[in-house]
Amino acid sequence: MATLEKIRSKAAFLVVVIGLALLAFIIGDFLNSGQSFFMMNQNKVATVNGKAIGVEEYQERVNARTEQMQAMYQQNGMSMPEGMSANIQMEVYEQMVNEMLMDEELKNLGIAVSDAELQDMLTGDNIHLEIVRAFTDPATGAFDRASLDNYLNIIFHPEENGYTEPEQLQQIAMQRQAWLDMEEQIRQSRAYEKFMNLLMASMQPNKVDAEMAYAAQTNSVDIAYAVQSYTTVADSTITISKSDIQAQYDKMKARYETPEVRTIRYVAVDVKPSTDDYARVEEKINMLQESFATTNDIASIVDNNSDRPYDDVFVVVDNMPADMKAFVEGAKVGDATAPTFANEAYTMYRLVDTKTAPDTITVQLANFPMGDTRVDSVYNVLVAGGSFDALGEDINTIAEFAVTEDMYANLGREFIADVFAAGNSYFKTQSLGGTQHIAKVVKRTAPVAKAKVATLTIEVVPSVDTETNLYNTLSSYVATYNNVQQFADSAYTAGYTVMPADCQATQTTLPGMQNARQIIHWAFNAKKGEFSEIYEIDDRYVVAALEKITKEGYRPINELESTLTSVARRDKKADVIKSQLAAAAPTTMAAYATAMKAEVDTVKFVSVASPSIAGLGYEPIVAGAANGLEMGEISAPVAGNRGVYVMEVVNKNSATRPYDEAAELQRLQQQYTTVANQFVEVLKEKADVENTLVRFF
Repeated sequence: MATLEKIRSKAAFLVVVIGLALLAFIIGDFLNSGQSFFMMNQNKVATVNGKAIGVEEYQERVNARTEQMQAMYQQNGMSMPEGMSANIQMEVYEQMVNEMLMDEELKNLGIAVSDAELQDMLTGDNIHLEIVRAFTDPATGAFDRASLDNYLNIIFHPEENGYTEPEQLQQIAMQRQAWLDMEEQIRQSRAYEKFMNLLMASMQPNKVDAEMAYAAQTNSVDIAYAVQSYTTVADSTITISKSDIQAQYDKMKARYETPEVRTIRYVAVDVKPSTDDYARVEEKINMLQESFATTNDIASIVDNNSDRPYDDVFVVVDNMPADMKAFVEGAKVGDATAPTFANEAYTMYRLVDTKTAPDTITVQLANFPMGDTRVDSVYNVLVAGGSFDALGEDINTIAEFAVTEDMYANLGREFIADVFAAGNSYFKTQSLGGTQHIAKVVKRTAPVAKAKVATLTIEVVPSVDTETNLYNTLSSYVATYNNVQQFADSAYTAGYTVMPADCQATQTTLPGMQNARQIIHWAFNAKKGEFSEIYEIDDRYVVAALEKITKEGYRPINELESTLTSVARRDKKADVIKSQLAAAAPTTMAAYATAMKAEVDTVKFVSVASPSIAGLGYEPIVAGAANGLEMGEISAPVAGNRGVYVMEVVNKNSATRPYDEAAELQRLQQQYTTVANQFVEVLKEKADVENTLVRFF
């Protein structure tokens, strides 16, 4: 049993290690099982370069990841947030797509991890860091190989180690599967590491790269310039034809590639208490006031009426909430407050007891599973002058363990009571789960004021009648205005706000709504003009209408006509200004300024690395052209964002910091690493990926 407790204690470690493998870049070879349903178009969540990800395989991975996350939250005393499910679905989808893409690359390059190499990382001379951390003795800081060996022996041979109960075997089987999953994920991580090492070896900056990067970062020029704004050419003098717009669209088209988009209109109604709900709760707590203040069975009154159970524990007064502390400091045992309202709840306090005691007591422990007959004999040895340090290795001991009274939920009231009632000698006790302990107090903090306070809290929540009324009213509105335009136009009069949203298949949120996957899923399975059912999301009733479907591809030219026209007009104005300047044939900056009806101005420290120029804004073409000029050279007219520029270099600024080749190479290497880490995204852009996940989830 003691070893089984140790196995259970490794659950957090396995969850963490398994979680690491779910990062976007982890790779592997899970998906080529050959099962027939993988090739069925109606039963896939994605197709990657012709290979399908089946719904069943995907759902298994989602379930496994969900269990891991639930375990992680439970170990921290919390429940997994509701919206986490949609995030897990998206995370697993991205992971599986990335795995398929990287698996193909690894095969092409011949990168693999042998069984011997994997075993070396699991139990050999080069054990994976996460395993080392999990099996490091906290007392010594040293890796405990014997503990790892014992753990593996038990999870792979439980019956031979005396574990035969069905519940024990079930728990061990879960740990065994978690270990096997972790083995495969460590194999994947190692393969990816090899790939990254190979990729980085091909992206080493050299001396010339360093010199050029240094120059771009540190060199700059001061320029004299004149600019003729595009506004000097009247719009009425420029004719933009359909062919001009089409030509501009063809040049800019790549910027407007878009996945399929579903445009919806939706209403989200907060489900919150009504005036009657507040009155009902106020009436109830007022009726309880006298019995709460006078009863001899305070626990029953609280447990039967409060939204939070009776907490039979002494709390340090200085650690109490401000209102509770103020009450305790001015009250005597038995006193109670009148109801107060704050944070959507009515609350009453009653002072049950007070005492002065240490806040924290530190103990040493020897731990024994329930039924272990060694407890009495070990206790006798310790009482007779023995010590924890002299106990055998098969006795699980903890050097020091700090205990506070509010830890009863995890340790049990019996354990807490025994610790805080203990003297300075050894004593026997037990904690939740049946674990027996021999303990000794080694340290107590200074005594502080403590109090036991009964709290009766009734939260104001929407009643069934309130919820029904909100739902029926919204349902009636949708039934009356069942046309998308009417739905939007009539909302204000009805007291609703209609929100527009452009949804993509991979989204999980909407503006102001974190857990909106239900709406996205509906939108991508609905027809134009349809209305959704009323969903309950994040304490809201939500209904949506599908207004428009924009297919995957490029945004249509008609939606971009205004932007395209503006850019085409700007380019034509630049041509007009350049033609006028060519006809004037100026040769000096003063002559250019006269021709442009402008002034010659100056600006300092124009560099390629910083294309935003003081006083001019973002002008990368101007910055690049300026740094390509020789001293005293006047540029040809340059079309920028604001207008057409002519410039002359009046000064070249050399670097103010010395050239450090090693530092420049290191900086470039960091930049290259950032680029390398985007490799999977590059693969994804070039791959043929069909996302059909939204059909199912």
